[in-house]
Amino acid sequence: MNLIDVEKEMAEAPLSGAHIRFAALIGTVLFIDGYDLFNAAYVAPYVKAQWSLSSQQIGLMLSLGIAGLAIGALLQGPLADRFGRRRVMLAGIWLLGLASLALALLAHSFVVFCALRAGLGIALGMLSPIAFVYINEWAPARYANRYATISFVLPFSLGGIFAGIAGLTLAPNFGWHSLYFVGSAALLIALLCHAVLPESVRFLAARGDWTRVATVLARARPDRASIYRQASGFETGIVERGGGIATLFDRDHRATTIAIWLASALSLFCLHGLTAWLPSILLHEGAAVQTAFGYGTLLMTMQILGGAVAGWSADRVDRVAVMAVGFLGAAASLILLAFTIHGSFAFAAVAGAGFFVFGTQAVMNNFTAASYETRLRGTGVGTAVAFSRVGGVAGPILIGRMQGSHDALWLTLAMLAGAQVFAALVIATLRRRSNRSGYDIPHRAGPTPLQTGH
Repeated sequence: MNLIDVEKEMAEAPLSGAHIRFAALIGTVLFIDGYDLFNAAYVAPYVKAQWSLSSQQIGLMLSLGIAGLAIGALLQGPLADRFGRRRVMLAGIWLLGLASLALALLAHSFVVFCALRAGLGIALGMLSPIAFVYINEWAPARYANRYATISFVLPFSLGGIFAGIAGLTLAPNFGWHSLYFVGSAALLIALLCHAVLPESVRFLAARGDWTRVATVLARARPDRASIYRQASGFETGIVERGGGIATLFDRDHRATTIAIWLASALSLFCLHGLTAWLPSILLHEGAAVQTAFGYGTLLMTMQILGGAVAGWSADRVDRVAVMAVGFLGAAASLILLAFTIHGSFAFAAVAGAGFFVFGTQAVMNNFTAASYETRLRGTGVGTAVAFSRVGGVAGPILIGRMQGSHDALWLTLAMLAGAQVFAALVIATLRRRSNRSGYDIPHRAGPTPLQTGH
């Protein structure tokens, strides 16, 4: 019988136009996702002045948005594993566009702003993890880390950069509400995705939907479309097990889950703390608005380079080692920034922080998705993202409490650097896992045909 192994077909696929088009589509979603996530740093100074808010209130506002990210991440995992990646992503995009439009039109008080920002955070929390999963399940094995990091990091970073540009150009002339009018473009992206976004072929295979599997495989590998039409059946080539959150802590997954959760939380503690507060910290240190916002944009720009280099490295050496080195590089850059913030080397320190912090997080995203089998992947990624938001919430709050205190700059950067060192130690416990092996999925003793019905 001419059975087609779905996992093998996707893993061994050459990088094709279909992969590029898929990456561009998901990238469009991630562009607006990155824009809406990072524009809070540029909105914060304006709403602080408009409503006479304290630094603690700004920290609370930023952290409520991140708390929404955790809720969204928890919601999307079980839903994506049960109903599919496509439906959950579409729901997240619609919610993002509606929340942005509501912030632009209805946020006339601090309380309303915080509530709507939390709702927007839920949408953002749904989109990032499902994008990790989607990209990982489409990525050819030979280019897995590069494809995943470029597909995610490049558009996400460009969205963050655009948030900085909008903060510099739109907000001074049209008010901070204009930044959320831009974010409401997610509604147009939702319409586009309704028309052309495919379902994950690995999800379809796990559900036994072989007719749709053949259709999506033909799209991913058009050179083999005739073979898929003539196949007598398909098989997944792996043993798939159901299971929810409890399965993440069974004997096979426990060590990986705990290490990923802790390292991700420490990573986002630094990432969100730095991106949310860097412009405000620099303003407090006497920098001009253009310089402060420019450094925020520099962080996003270096995310692109850091993600590309980290992805390239992770495809060639052990990706756990790449992450550990990246965390240590981030810590060194933050300490350098503390010494040079008023000097000429501050630019290099900020660039280094962006390069290592975001580049390492990009590899962490792909590593998390690759660490779980298909039916557990949405839940595994979602819970990891949700737990990591504990760090993401804590970062802006703790930094906000430090502002105004003696040696606030040193305390802030030392705390962030310490979190990166701890993350390196935690992730190093998984050094034994090779980047080329991915998740150690048990194979069948023999093939069991799963007929297409053709």
